[in-house]
Amino acid sequence: MGRKSLSERDNWQGKSAARGHGAEDVFHTIMKMHLEHTDFLTVHKPKDLKGIYGERKDKRGRVSPHGIHPEYAITSKTSGRSIYVEIKRQRAQGNAHERACKYFTPGILNSLRQHANQPAEIIPFWWIFTDGIANDKYYRQEIMHWFRGIEAHVLLWKNVHDVDVVRNHFDQHIRQLLNN
Repeated sequence: MGRKSLSERDNWQGKSAARGHGAEDVFHTIMKMHLEHTDFLTVHKPKDLKGIYGERKDKRGRVSPHGIHPEYAITSKTSGRSIYVEIKRQRAQGNAHERACKYFTPGILNSLRQHANQPAEIIPFWWIFTDGIANDKYYRQEIMHWFRGIEAHVLLWKNVHDVDVVRNHFDQHIRQLLNN
């Protein structure tokens, strides 16, 4: 596809990002209220992983960190342990669930565990899928098959306004990963 064609096509990435920020904001509000007066801290766009690959130079020679940027980190002030949170929101088409799998690569897992202060047996991640991907039967089947054995780390958040689903999932599955 040529430059002209690319510049004239619909910018789905921008629209997708705008929808995604909505779910991120709702999640943040839910967790901020739920974790108020506890020893847990929710950090939006944690910076501790932004340079795990090293540095990169742009065409002008400016150097910037090269790494990953999960939406949130939830940290226990008592144990010092963290869990990173990635919120994937898409309509009933796309590859958000495929992109989530990059966190299973050995190098990223090792970096995540080190920065999250988690032992080798813990996957320091909580994936939240919402919107069409969480409501589509076939995506749900695929996601739950891929994440079989670590279902506690996955939330299919069908209705972004359902506060209890997020709070309950945290209390039943994620909280214990931070307190051990």
